[in-house]
Amino acid sequence: MQYKLTSNSLWSESTLALLYQRHAPTTVLGTIGFSIGTAFAFLTLFIVFSMLRMLYRTTIYHYYISPLKHLPGPKPKPIVGNMDVFLGLPGAGAEIKWSREHGKDGVFRSTFIFGREAIHFMRPKALRQILVEDPYSYPKPAMAWRLLGLIAGYGLLTVEGDTHRKMRKTMNPAFSLTNLIEQFPVYYAKIYPMVEIMKKQVQESSSASAVIDCDVWVNRALLDIICLTAFGYDADSVHNPENELAKGYHLVTSMQNGKNQGRLNLVLNLPFGDTILDWASDKSGWDWVLKRCKPGSVGQTYFQLLNGMHRIKKVSKEILYKQLNSGERAAQVGSFKAIIDIIEETHLSENDGKPKTLKQAEQDMITQVLTFLGAGHETTASGVSWTLWNLATHPEIQDKLRKECKELMDQDEQPPYSAVKGLVYLDAVINESMRVTPPVPRTVRMASKASYIDGIYIPKDTILPISNRAINMDPEIWGADADQFRPERWFDLPEKYDKTFSMITFIAGAHACIGKTMSYLEMKATICIMVSNFKFEPVSKEQSPVMDTLITMKPQGGLPLKVSLV
Repeated sequence: MQYKLTSNSLWSESTLALLYQRHAPTTVLGTIGFSIGTAFAFLTLFIVFSMLRMLYRTTIYHYYISPLKHLPGPKPKPIVGNMDVFLGLPGAGAEIKWSREHGKDGVFRSTFIFGREAIHFMRPKALRQILVEDPYSYPKPAMAWRLLGLIAGYGLLTVEGDTHRKMRKTMNPAFSLTNLIEQFPVYYAKIYPMVEIMKKQVQESSSASAVIDCDVWVNRALLDIICLTAFGYDADSVHNPENELAKGYHLVTSMQNGKNQGRLNLVLNLPFGDTILDWASDKSGWDWVLKRCKPGSVGQTYFQLLNGMHRIKKVSKEILYKQLNSGERAAQVGSFKAIIDIIEETHLSENDGKPKTLKQAEQDMITQVLTFLGAGHETTASGVSWTLWNLATHPEIQDKLRKECKELMDQDEQPPYSAVKGLVYLDAVINESMRVTPPVPRTVRMASKASYIDGIYIPKDTILPISNRAINMDPEIWGADADQFRPERWFDLPEKYDKTFSMITFIAGAHACIGKTMSYLEMKATICIMVSNFKFEPVSKEQSPVMDTLITMKPQGGLPLKVSLV
């Protein structure tokens, strides 16, 4: 049986006919049950009531009635609460600021929009209860999983309970250390082409160095790695930036900022908002619409997302059909187990007594591509970029790391995993970079029932933000220099250090990142090769990348660095 792709154009004849019917001239208005004046009066009352309720929640309730009123925290503004600061300071800057002003006891509260209370816990005992001991009682709130699901698929990152347990168990074999070691040589096959292109740019420069946007090249190389190892798909975006998947993913990831997060949340909080956006992203034609949008406009935000998502979905289906029709990956690179193999196995297996339909397999494929592009590629690429920045601004650390890495690379350009594992200073550099500049600076949970956390009563539906970056840089744990990039601290860990909760870049418990080990291996291979071949410096003394944050934290506008050969 041959599976075929079908056209799903936004501008189909049926769609155009429907638009004509809805907007055709008419001379008869439908009868309505009440007058426009009555409707306007009801609308006015609703708006006034809503405004009064929001004022009540951020004033009287907040200060005098809330069972959480005794907890310290920033003063909320009417209506918006503290959300203007929360979204306005990049890189979880709000939580870092508040934790140091109000969180001396390891807990503080803030207020989300419309007066919704949020409690921030910083200490291991509370984090263990939320993330490890009872994780499914503290799921992601709807506003979070809708946004996450739209960008990164409704898979491991969004599902809860038995569905999450089953999905994680199914995916675990692809992320076992044995399987990852087997695919380790593939990393070199995609990192070295990037290095050669960067070398050529330096050599063709009129000086001894060249300004290169390292974030662009790192993203392309690591996209090629995840596509090949997870899906058997050779995107080769290093040589072909116009690759459909690479272009689609660039459209989505370039939207990272608080303004776009607010715009997307407006739609996602509407009834069926996420369903509408998901449906619309199945349609073609968004490229034509996007070209006619004003840069920075609200329309550009939505149409850019739809255009990027459509491209990703299209390629996801093509990869799936290639696998199902031929029984082979699009690109055979090894005998290790890939995500595409698991999807094929579950497609052919029984599903509650019934074979999975092609539609279910399509959705599985799209979900996993989005999930592992978001969680498996985007986080790692951001981690490498921030590590390069940290090294560029600390030349003495970069030199020390280069000495360790170059000694190994001079012996073998493609050292085995066992050799790279022995680079202890490389480990310290990556750990420290992931501590001070985590690719995901925050996550969020919600109390699904009333409970006590670390002795504090938490009402049902209370928001529980978890700031990875604020916890990672807590002076109570890491000392007065907690904000500084100092890899040597990993050779003499502080007395209060907790191996699970003092650095939670990859979270902990049931929802801990399944790809943590893979991410570390990719980062080690990439950083080791890059510092062995190049010296990285800031373009100017004034350069200071802004930490754009939607789901991941990326350097705004890329990461141009002065690159020279070593």
